[in-house]
Formats: sequence, C-alpha cells, structure tokens
Amino acid sequence: MRKPSVAIVLVNWNNLQDTLDCLQSLAGMDYPDYGVILVDNGSTDGSLEVFRSRPDVDFIENGENLGIARANNVGIARARERGFDCIMLLNNDTVVAPDMLSILVDVLESDPRMGIVGPKMYYHSEPDVIWFAGGTVMPWRGDCAHVGYEEKDRGQHDVEEETDYITSCCLLARTSLYTELDGIDPYYFIYFDEVDFCLRASQRGHRVVYVPRAKLWHKVSRSMGGVGSARYWHHYMRSRAYFLAKFYPWPNRLAAYLWIFLHDLPRCMLRFLRRGAFDRIPAYVSGLTRGLSGR
Repeated sequence: MRKPSVAIVLVNWNNLQDTLDCLQSLAGMDYPDYGVILVDNGSTDGSLEVFRSRPDVDFIENGENLGIARANNVGIARARERGFDCIMLLNNDTVVAPDMLSILVDVLESDPRMGIVGPKMYYHSEPDVIWFAGGTVMPWRGDCAHVGYEEKDRGQHDVEEETDYITSCCLLARTSLYTELDGIDPYYFIYFDEVDFCLRASQRGHRVVYVPRAKLWHKVSRSMGGVGSARYWHHYMRSRAYFLAKFYPWPNRLAAYLWIFLHDLPRCMLRFLRRGAFDRIPAYVSGLTRGLSGR
C-alpha cells in the first residue's frame, strides 16, 4: 500500500545553522516519500545564498519577516500546488528521530476521523527533559500550557491520547484539512496560531492526538531572543488577547480578562521591575492592547 506523500514546511529567519542541522536530521528519516518546502522570512545571515543552491529543498523567499503563521501559509499553499497528501509544519530548530514521521503517518492513517497528530518533544540541550507532551487550553485564563513541561521523562506521558492542541513545532495533518480550515489564521505573527488551528479542527469533528512514540528535540525560542524577551512578551500577549476574543463568549472572556489584569499583568510588571527588564513593560502592554483591539 502506497504511503501518503508528505510536505515538510520549514520557516527560516536568520537561523542558518539550526536549519542545516534540521535538514540533516530529516535526511536520516526512514520515511520514503516526503519533500521539504523551506520558506525564508527575509534572512540576512547568509541563508539565502546557501539555500538557493540546495537541490533538496523547494526554497521560497518572502523578502521580509511575515511571522510564522503567514510564512507557514506560504509553504502550505506550495504544498497544495504540488499535490502532497499531507503537510507537516516543523520548526527549523528541531532534530527529529529517524522514525518520527513514519510513526505519525501510521497514526494519522489509522482512523479517518484523525485530523492532527504530533510527537513528544524534548529540549535539545537536555535530551531527556520534556518540552511538550500534549497541550491544555485554559479558557478561564485565556491561556494554554504544555503537558509535561520541563519534566524529566520517566514514561509518565507515554499514553497516546487526544489533546487540546499540538504545537506547530511539529504538526502533521492531511492537506485536505488545511484546505477545509483555510490554513492558519494569518492574524497571528507567532504563538496561539496552532492552538487556533487545532480548536477549529476539533470543532469540525477531527481528532487531535498526541503520539509519544514519535519524538523530536527542540532548540527552544532562539528566534525570539529567548523566553522572556520584549519581543516574546509583545507577540505572546497580542496573540493571546486575540485568541481569547475569537473563541470565547463574554462569561469566559470576562473571567480571563480579570485573571490577566488582576493577576498576570501586575505579577509580570513586578518581575520586570525587579530584574531591571524595563523594555518588557511597554512590549507587554502594547501587545495586550493590540490583541484586544484586533490590530
């Protein structure tokens, strides 16, 4: 029986070495039928010169930083044009296990109701420490959280099961689902875009499943200047506020707004002041304001 063809969409933005490492790991996979679509978001680190000459990737140059959601949509559109059966969104700062894609495809193909699947994800710097083992959405906070986050893996998250979301660090779905949902919501620059996609899939009856037998290792948050940077807080709060307004009615939204303004905001402001991270304050506030207004 023929295995479905899979387009692997990578987005690069000034992460040349990470992308090269990722491509090397993909070359070691045991899956027989895949192609790499590499979308560049206006890199200035020599990436363009390197990837223009690589015959093993379908290279697309955006010319500017469109953010992860819009760049993924560019790759998704190319995958649809080329007729791939499935599309896997994959962060370029990952290293995959050789059998990861084979396992994910087998699970996706095991049930016609299966919509989205994703692997167990570890920290690259600490290969036995979990970064993602499923995702939980918390409407009353307008937030979400990775299951197993920063836990040492002792097999405690080894059950294949449905989950609220799969992070777009590695998310596999049939091309038909991307078409049905009209791709990723382009409002998100980064963060919550995959949560939005998975919730929309679930609302239409598609299963979202975490597959712990499939594994990868993630070099977390390099492109955002590290977790806790001003850039991180601006985009996280902008996407969070927009996600909350898009999906939840006023009773849930009011509870989440109270949590944000009475708990998260003062706690974060105090932390920023104590650490002398003064640039985080306007970044957090501007992101929240833009998200609430839909800008």
